[in-house]
Amino acid sequence: MNRRTTNQAASAATLCLLAGLAGGCGSAGGAASSATSQERFLTELRQAAPDSAYSKDEQLLATGQHVCEELAAGTDLEHLSARNPAENLTDETVERIRITQALASQHLCPDAA
Repeated sequence: MNRRTTNQAASAATLCLLAGLAGGCGSAGGAASSATSQERFLTELRQAAPDSAYSKDEQLLATGQHVCEELAAGTDLEHLSARNPAENLTDETVERIRITQALASQHLCPDAA
């Protein structure tokens, strides 16, 4: 492998690592599609839940991936959204959690929902 190919492979691997999405990095088209899905997730989340601006992209993507793992394990979105979060959360935070769950299922793992 030449140096440029090695750098490109390292960049792709880094994207996959940050994404944390199993199966999304199997091919060049898959990585590009995964990145687009992540961008849509983050953009729509920041629009629908402005307080998400206080979280880093990596944190939001990790939360979205956790939602996908729950869905892949058989929890349906309605049940996941109905879970009673910790008592000390504000209504706004609970709403952001539900928005995050819905957008993750739509953009990050539509086949799992």
